[in-house]
Amino acid sequence: MQAANFNWQEFDSRPALAEVLASSIAEALSDAIAKRGQAIIALSGGSTPKPLFKALADCEIDWPSVVITLVDERWVPFDDELSNTAFLHEHLLSQLPEHPRLVSLFNISAAALSPALSRIPVLTEYCRQTGSTHAAPAAFDVVVLGMGGDGHTASFFPDAENVAELVDPNSSQYLLTCTSPNARVDRITWSLPMLLNTGTLILHITGPDKKQVFERAASGSDATELPIRSAIHQDKTELQVYYAE
Repeated sequence: MQAANFNWQEFDSRPALAEVLASSIAEALSDAIAKRGQAIIALSGGSTPKPLFKALADCEIDWPSVVITLVDERWVPFDDELSNTAFLHEHLLSQLPEHPRLVSLFNISAAALSPALSRIPVLTEYCRQTGSTHAAPAAFDVVVLGMGGDGHTASFFPDAENVAELVDPNSSQYLLTCTSPNARVDRITWSLPMLLNTGTLILHITGPDKKQVFERAASGSDATELPIRSAIHQDKTELQVYYAE
């Protein structure tokens, strides 16, 4: 079993966590922009990132030089309450003085297709925005993961039909789909190798229940049981865990 590879940072409050994490992300993005002229970040949806998004909106970042995508997305229109893209617009993008370049995983031009058939259009748009190619899509500078009470991260659900593929560190895919009873609707997600190909890998979690899930995940090895293990037990990049009760 690959040893656990993470750094745990615990904060007294969720606002304090959000401020420190936002500052760390802003620094990583600014460093990437200084080196390459652009920065690429993948963010997660859900209720946990709200304070982080607010803090990020207050940071001094050259947003037009940033490419933003989501770690995963529900296969629903942008006006659906389940849309991670809509959540991102409401809580971050609409609060920024200048707009970054957004690569949505729900591709409007491919909306009539299934999530599986839309993977090529999404990858094409990502490569266009980042100046890369299908053969070698640009690596992320920052990836911010979340985690559910069932141990899922991204759209890697333990009850997914293809969970073994989703947590495969050797997958040749850049984007994958997920069908899961707990996911409620079909999803599209960046693959594990793509998400691990990042300068900074972050897990943002809150609440004692999720702390217990993480501790259980860190001490076990079966990623199909608790998919967050796929981000903990890997040697690509150290997982930076930000936690507040």
